[in-house]
Amino acid sequence: MSSTALPSLPGHVVDQAIEWSIRLTYNQADAATHAAFDAWLNGDDSHRLAWQRIQLLRGRFAGASTGLIQQAMEKLPEARLQRRKMLKLLALFAAVGGSTWTARETTPWQRVLADFSTRVGERGQWTLADGSLLDLNTDSAVRLDFDAQHRSIELLRGELHLVSGADTASATPRPLRVSTAFGAFESLDARFSVRLDGQACRLGVTAGAVRLQPLAGSTSLAQAGETWRLTATGGQREPGNAVDAAAWRDGLLVARDMPLAQLLEELGRYRNGHLGCDPAIAQRRINGNFNLADTDATLAFLAQAHGLRLHSLTRYWIRLSA
Repeated sequence: MSSTALPSLPGHVVDQAIEWSIRLTYNQADAATHAAFDAWLNGDDSHRLAWQRIQLLRGRFAGASTGLIQQAMEKLPEARLQRRKMLKLLALFAAVGGSTWTARETTPWQRVLADFSTRVGERGQWTLADGSLLDLNTDSAVRLDFDAQHRSIELLRGELHLVSGADTASATPRPLRVSTAFGAFESLDARFSVRLDGQACRLGVTAGAVRLQPLAGSTSLAQAGETWRLTATGGQREPGNAVDAAAWRDGLLVARDMPLAQLLEELGRYRNGHLGCDPAIAQRRINGNFNLADTDATLAFLAQAHGLRLHSLTRYWIRLSA
């Protein structure tokens, strides 16, 4: 995947996208208005891109601070938005702040602030300026902060895998850290994965060693092959295979005596919509390597291999039963 920045958009196109968003949200648009909007949207690729960016900003900003919104708006085109556009967007977000946005396909705010990100079902790989190799799993976002003293990668959302670079271009050694809302992970010439998971994050070290530093509490040292859980108050080693946990880099989900409900929860990270099963079979143990590139085919195989029935109301609502 390319590491180039988002393309800049003409200011007048961004203005038009904002105006259309306001008209369609706060007015009772008739058929003629919808037809005019469709004509504008399909009239140029820049129109579609501007519309997508305006909508992704709206999608998950309910309750966000004005400062956070402003940071995101400054990244909308690469060139900074003019003040009048920023005021328009602030007014728009304030008006929709109480709305409920629950669809996972709506782009979350973390991807707006990110330097690198992936959508649901997408994986990406980039070589960073220090030679490090960064992989992002499905629905993930990171922000980079490299300067003369340090190398910091902030995991805003989802999951990453990092192969530490030699940083040969730097005159002095710079520490390489992954920071999260729960603490930081310092690479000691390591290869490792970090995944945000509710009220904690998970670490899997596939080579080298990683120092864990919670927001409050003592540091811990994780060695190759180990998996850890980090909360804001400390780190704790957990059972698990770090190599299996990083198999998503090869497009695989490895299940070893995994409850069916947990397997479906993991597969659900790679697709939009609801994926579940009858409670009567939720604890059925599953083993195998499952393809993440085509989750529909994986679900069909899973159902056939284990004598299960696959119920699909739509492609966004799937349930397994005995």
